[in-house]
Amino acid sequence: MAKKNDSTLMYRVARCYYQDNMSQNEIAQLEGISRSTVSRLLEKAKNNGIVTIDIKIPKIPDVETLADRIRAKLHLNRVIVVPVSASKRSSKNEEQILRDVTCIAATHLPNLLKNSRIVGLGWARTLYNTALQLPNIKPEKEMLFVPLVSNLTTRNRYLQTSTIVSRFAEKFCAKEYYLNISSIKRAHETRTQEEEANILQLQRYWDSLDTAIISLGVPQRVYEHYLFDEIPPNSFYKTRYDSSARFESLGQIYFENGSYRRLSVDFEIIALELKRLRSVPNVICIAADTDKAVPILYAARNGFIKTLIIDHLTAESILNML
Repeated sequence: MAKKNDSTLMYRVARCYYQDNMSQNEIAQLEGISRSTVSRLLEKAKNNGIVTIDIKIPKIPDVETLADRIRAKLHLNRVIVVPVSASKRSSKNEEQILRDVTCIAATHLPNLLKNSRIVGLGWARTLYNTALQLPNIKPEKEMLFVPLVSNLTTRNRYLQTSTIVSRFAEKFCAKEYYLNISSIKRAHETRTQEEEANILQLQRYWDSLDTAIISLGVPQRVYEHYLFDEIPPNSFYKTRYDSSARFESLGQIYFENGSYRRLSVDFEIIALELKRLRSVPNVICIAADTDKAVPILYAARNGFIKTLIIDHLTAESILNML
């Protein structure tokens, strides 16, 4: 006796539901089956490849024009501008803009990283949320994710690069490397031999980076809410009030004259030096804040970033400045 096969029934149910826009109740009445059976068959049709769903990123000409103009003016390899529903930024829609940008960034990253072997990750709320939005990916080649800067503070999740590295590696089915040592060292302290070996191995990986993924901070704002838990405010006094500070990234402040220094002279934060970003084949910057327009301009003009993912409000701010 032939084994029961419901593949044709699955096809009929799927066609009625997806092509003819019939409700599950209508299909159940038509086929003489229960609504729960219709639901089961629709799920089975997706699992068996009878139904495939293709969700595409929306293409909006005005937004693509913004991206092309910024790419040309800042001499970047690629710019992705994310259309957001807000017409202006406010505290009420800040989280929604962040979700929009990180969702689209996470969608593009599998393609942006398809030729990468060793990927370095920075810190920031934007990168943390991008990691949360990543789909499950089956890469064509083996990948390794490493931190570009050590963890900072024990109270702020956005500055825990180990967490960000772990989430990226999990989603990309990749390997990871961690800094299993104290996040910060006072200038007068010495590290153990094991700690030095841990740092040395990470530096070897930095020498072979294919891609770095970073965000940018505003020096005059970044200290106000997430660093003072463990580093005293007076450590930042000179940097915070220096009007020539243009952006913060990887625990370092970049100044208008081209120099940069670490967040604090009292602590030694382990981080890839900013100038080394210029030699990384692709540096992807993800930003979701109009206040980031100045940091983005200086980072791009000085060769620190090559791919940019931003919301359209930030893109408009950049063009207005240009």
